[in-house]
Amino acid sequence: MNRKSALTAMGAVAALAGLILLSSTFYIVDEREQIVVTRFSRPVRVIVGDRAADQDAIRKQIDALGQGVVKVSQGAGLYLKMPFVDAPERLPDTLLEYDADPEYIVTRDKKQLSVDNFARWRIENPLLFRLRVRTVSEAQNRLDDIIYSIMREELGKNDLIEIIRTTKVFTDFTTAADVEVEESTSEAVMHETLQHGREEIMTTVAERVNAVAREQFGITIVDVRIKRAELLPENLQAVFARMRAERERISKGYVSEGERQASVIQGETDRDVKIMLAEAEEQAQKLRGDGDAESLRIIAGGFNSDPEFYKFIRSLEVITESTPQGSEFIIGLDSSLYRMLAQP
Repeated sequence: MNRKSALTAMGAVAALAGLILLSSTFYIVDEREQIVVTRFSRPVRVIVGDRAADQDAIRKQIDALGQGVVKVSQGAGLYLKMPFVDAPERLPDTLLEYDADPEYIVTRDKKQLSVDNFARWRIENPLLFRLRVRTVSEAQNRLDDIIYSIMREELGKNDLIEIIRTTKVFTDFTTAADVEVEESTSEAVMHETLQHGREEIMTTVAERVNAVAREQFGITIVDVRIKRAELLPENLQAVFARMRAERERISKGYVSEGERQASVIQGETDRDVKIMLAEAEEQAQKLRGDGDAESLRIIAGGFNSDPEFYKFIRSLEVITESTPQGSEFIIGLDSSLYRMLAQP
């Protein structure tokens, strides 16, 4: 019985020792991890994550560090190590976020901005990261200095309008007809075109930060963005005044263009009216002449057909036209009108 118990105890100890040896010989790399294996504090193996795009470049960068022979592998899985000697150090292979405190930046047009920015980054070279910064928190501190320095430099090269706008601005007060002629002939044309815009500026910042961070710390900068940019209170009034002046300039452009269009329309209308009146007067003169000619023809025809009757009718018309209404007059016996009336 004692012999059996001893064998059982020895079996348990052997199993425990085997389990310890097995756990010390193999280790698992998760999809969200990168590993630096050290042997007596000297790196002997690096397992980069699946997101590493250029494994050859990472291997060359590791060889340039002068750490001896370091094996480079990629991807998650089960790996073998020397038990009790090799120590795997785990680093994240996920997208990390850097969020800085607001800092003051002066633009090219002397506007002071409070800029709150953030960045997304990941570890590209685990061994270089371990040697230069070692921890994520220390990497955040190093990135803070680099990003603020480069952002201050790039934003300082541009005016405020370039920083707050993403798209290019184009304001035009010409009409469709004016497009066919030179735009310089119209004083109402106004353009405001950005040279860069915030999108291009932040792309430049991200590229410059990425070049420095990758070379010095083995870090890849995925993106750098401005979360919030505010003017200081003493600058707000000047900006508001500029905005009012800009809106007034745009308003005057619309008014000027409207007045110009009104003048064109008024001139065209006056010209059309004069043409219509001239044509109507010409037609009236023609009709009047035709009527007079017709009237003379009728009168001549009536006179030729019965001169005495025509003479009688004209005499009555003369008396009617020359005598006020309601008047009485006496026709003498020697009057030609009497003689006409007295004839059978």
